[in-house]
Amino acid sequence: MTLEFRSVIDKMLAAPNRPARVSLPPIRLSQNEMPWEPAPVIVDAMEKAARSTHRYPDYHRTAARATVADAMGLDVERIAIDNGSGSLLHGLARLVCEPGVHGVYCWPSFEAYPAALALAGAQSTPVALAEDGAMDVAAMAAAITPETRIAYLCNPNNPTGGFVDADGIRSFLRDVPSTVLVVLDEAYREFVTVEPLEATTALLDEFPNLVILRTLSKSHGLAGIRAGYAAASPRIAEALRRTSVGFALNSVAEAAVIAAFSPAGEAVAAERIAVIVAERERMQEALRAGGVSFLPSQSNFLFVHGDADELLERFEAQGVLARPFPHAGGVRVTVGLPAENDAALAALL
Repeated sequence: MTLEFRSVIDKMLAAPNRPARVSLPPIRLSQNEMPWEPAPVIVDAMEKAARSTHRYPDYHRTAARATVADAMGLDVERIAIDNGSGSLLHGLARLVCEPGVHGVYCWPSFEAYPAALALAGAQSTPVALAEDGAMDVAAMAAAITPETRIAYLCNPNNPTGGFVDADGIRSFLRDVPSTVLVVLDEAYREFVTVEPLEATTALLDEFPNLVILRTLSKSHGLAGIRAGYAAASPRIAEALRRTSVGFALNSVAEAAVIAAFSPAGEAVAAERIAVIVAERERMQEALRAGGVSFLPSQSNFLFVHGDADELLERFEAQGVLARPFPHAGGVRVTVGLPAENDAALAALL
């Protein structure tokens, strides 16, 4: 085991949360989850599918892929679905990486990027974020070498919430050699309010080395189901499908995907996302008024600056679980229900 790989594993195994020192059930704002159970239409579909789990699911995920393709306005051959978008970003690293090659990602960001590169035997370069917590795409482009095979873009970035618009992503893609696979991880895209959801989808036709990853964990409250999807060129999507573990998307998850993108499922998601966005703006206004240092967010969480241990103690006093990022100089707190957010604000103001 290399020192780099051991370091990545040690970080992933570090306890992400601290138990609240209160007797009431903790307010869980540490995992970027939606605060509601799945929409009734999704629950009904999963319950129905559960009655058929003595049968194997569709190996090719045909119906789910068709549903996602229709929702994105893309050909079905451009879609791959797997057991969460994390499985897809690992799969992409395995497709193009081997010992001696190189990958680039912003930092701090999603811990799965360095882990995927290390597991694939690749070297990696973390690139510091811009001051607003968004990816510094110019610095990322400058970090690419002839050995670089993959670049991970987290947008909005986790844990900071910073965002680069579609024009900024296009500029990066123009600066990157076509031999570099660019993975645009849009796990929180549905919470972006400064441009339309489909703004980046058009980039797929311009840049065949682009892959867009999205998930149902956040927008549809399906974190426990593990369903994520990729939109890419037909060639890349087919490679992902061919190298995926068989039956990785179980039949209950496939039913959830199909129901999530039904008109009823989309309506519930839109209503709930609007609540989270409104609460995010309310919290940001309160923090600005209170003089609390934080990063403006386009996601379903906020990153608050300060000593992580001290901030955690203040959150715990209000029964709130938040996620510390000592190396980034602060704590990430998920936007939840109004009463939950009031508790988080009480800890900070």
